[in-house]
Amino acid sequence: MKKKVCFIGGGSGISQILRGLKHQGYDLSAIVTMTDDGGGSGIIRSQWGLLPPGDLRNCLIALANTEPTMSRLINYRYKQGPLKGQNFGNLLIATMSDMYGSFEQAVEELSQVLKVSGQVLPVTLDKNHLVARFANGERCIGESAIPKVALKQKTHIDRMELFPGGAKMFYHCEKILLDADAIVLGPGSLYTSVIPNLLVDGMVKALKKSKAKKILLMNIMTQPGETDGYSLTDHIRALEAHSYPGLLDACLVNKTPLSETLRASYQGKNRAEQIFLEKEERKVLEKEGLVLVTGDFLDQSQGFARHKTSTVDRALKKFLLS
Repeated sequence: MKKKVCFIGGGSGISQILRGLKHQGYDLSAIVTMTDDGGGSGIIRSQWGLLPPGDLRNCLIALANTEPTMSRLINYRYKQGPLKGQNFGNLLIATMSDMYGSFEQAVEELSQVLKVSGQVLPVTLDKNHLVARFANGERCIGESAIPKVALKQKTHIDRMELFPGGAKMFYHCEKILLDADAIVLGPGSLYTSVIPNLLVDGMVKALKKSKAKKILLMNIMTQPGETDGYSLTDHIRALEAHSYPGLLDACLVNKTPLSETLRASYQGKNRAEQIFLEKEERKVLEKEGLVLVTGDFLDQSQGFARHKTSTVDRALKKFLLS
């Protein structure tokens, strides 16, 4: 029987991992944040009054088993006219929501059209905006604005919230979490892709109840405006602050350095740094019972830092067989 692995995050971060693991013998699922308010998703959200479809679309395409032309069509972004900048897949989900009378049904129907391997679920069907409370006492509403405001005010994020709040976890998500053999958080933006899922009513309770191994797939790099100067431990403490101490059973961390050329490309105005496991961190975290796995998780073949899914696959299989 296939091992059930559930990824929690946003569309950009986890979709690449889902794509790489699709044919590696897992029963995959993804629970995706619903707070995006930028780009084409933001337009659909504000003008159509729908949930943002972009993150779901990315994960659906990652797990799709259809002709390459269909995948290209779903990802197509208009280059001119009144639809300039909008994504066809986003419009398709919006249209299907209107056809079938619900966002939930639209995602289910599109999953069948794309012959998706596994399940892709919105974390909630309730409309909410992401709110950041900064260390300087200021507050910012809107996922897309948060990193920009943090950089402009030279402050850092202290706490995340949902507005107006009261968002309840989509009921199908609980079964996925309780049935899972492993639950993987990330990769992706810590405060605007991963943590928003933890803010939804019912998520933390389900994570506590689930007997699955909870694994953090650590980001390769820090993110300007979100995790500037963050260590591995800082990421873990932020997750715990929005859930509960001891949330994680394990953490997968890259140990391979960037090439000099690629490292230089990340050293611009808002520089990003690599995240490594430091010796002192290992002592403290292992004492807390966290299993730390370092390895060559870096793929830099495309000119930017991303995760090497073959290494992620091996690490997951080792955990699931232990």
